[in-house]
Amino acid sequence: MPATEPRLSPVEEKDIPDKTLEALRPYRNGDGDIYAIWATLAAHPDALRRFLVFGNHVLGKNTLPARSRELVILRIAWLAQADYEWLQHVRIARRAGVSDDEIRALGRPGDPGFGGVERALLAATDQLFRGADLDDAVWKELREHLATEQLIDLVYTVGQYQTVAMAINTFRIQPEPDIAVLREELPLPAPTVS
Repeated sequence: MPATEPRLSPVEEKDIPDKTLEALRPYRNGDGDIYAIWATLAAHPDALRRFLVFGNHVLGKNTLPARSRELVILRIAWLAQADYEWLQHVRIARRAGVSDDEIRALGRPGDPGFGGVERALLAATDQLFRGADLDDAVWKELREHLATEQLIDLVYTVGQYQTVAMAINTFRIQPEPDIAVLREELPLPAPTVS
């Protein structure tokens, strides 16, 4: 069950330095509010601004197709049991063409619904998340499908979103009401017992 109280409260907008507010301009919801994760990390404004530079590459300039990137991010959210990350990226994944059935399948390792490069991406995500390395078989399969820049972006994506998941879980960042409602439609699947 997700935690209901944050360990670190989001910083009020009036208390965020102007330079950081400028960097957060694109990170607002439909109501114009800064997303909770970024308002929380604004407690360290210099680090947040630097973190956003890398995050902008991973989310916006990544050489992986958006669908592939979102499958990887949702798998990380499931592996880390990061509710906020899962709910935010359910919305993004839907826009990238990932179906609700595919989203649900991400909580079932080795699900036969994924084939080819997507199966390899998910296997790579699992290995990178758990061991910070890839075995030769997964590397070979990825190498057959991905360009060098895409391989690098895969590692960057896993690292970025594993870091985001750690922040979400450690600081108990709570989802905004407009994404919390997705818990009823597409809740974060419970981890499987192996």
